[in-house]
Amino acid sequence: MAGQAVTAVIVAFGDSVTQATPHVHETQSFVARLEEALNRRLGCAGNSVAIINAGVAGENSAEGLARIQEAVLDRAPTLVLIEFGLNDVRYEPEKATSLQDFRAHLTEMIRRIRQERANSVLMTPNPIINSHHPYSQATDFYARWGGCDQRLTQYADAVGGVAADEGVPLCDIRRAFIDKAIEAQFRGDTDDHTDLTALTECINPSDGVHPNARGHELITIELFKVLVRHPELLEQPIA
Repeated sequence: MAGQAVTAVIVAFGDSVTQATPHVHETQSFVARLEEALNRRLGCAGNSVAIINAGVAGENSAEGLARIQEAVLDRAPTLVLIEFGLNDVRYEPEKATSLQDFRAHLTEMIRRIRQERANSVLMTPNPIINSHHPYSQATDFYARWGGCDQRLTQYADAVGGVAADEGVPLCDIRRAFIDKAIEAQFRGDTDDHTDLTALTECINPSDGVHPNARGHELITIELFKVLVRHPELLEQPIA
């Protein structure tokens, strides 16, 4: 109601990028930065936001779905930020997830969150710099797609498809990182943005996949844009 303070609980649900491991201190994570930015924006109205970090390194979407009750729903969130995909493209049988199953897992997450009268935002995974990614260089598994990041592109597209099908906002993290690479080519810092090597300013070059502090800042900005454009996401939906 107007004039009444409302505390929104956000759960950030995902893998090591959400958990902010291994290269970022928790105070530099997108979770901490987003909480700070939202409270700075909402504080003048007497409102507050608390963001719970429910990221677990190494998880794929199946493992995330398996723990959604305890990790997310039991915390009575107003909004859930969903970030999976980087581990779904792994080649180990216990991790590899088909595109069909990946879509189904995300869809089930959204529907279960909706049943609890909470909102969702789907996040695409950040890119992988193939030439700096020792994990995928150690196998020829990704050759059929032209590289690990090329395989990941299909999963990012699937995230966008589920968001459209389920009518939830999409935070296109992948696009934001690719735009940075394009800007680097514009400045002449790289001859070809598609090799993504310019992204080492945002993604740790030692593994080619985990965002550093600058990368987490970029993720924070993209999420902040979505929440500024959709303030209703911080309100409990009407049953």
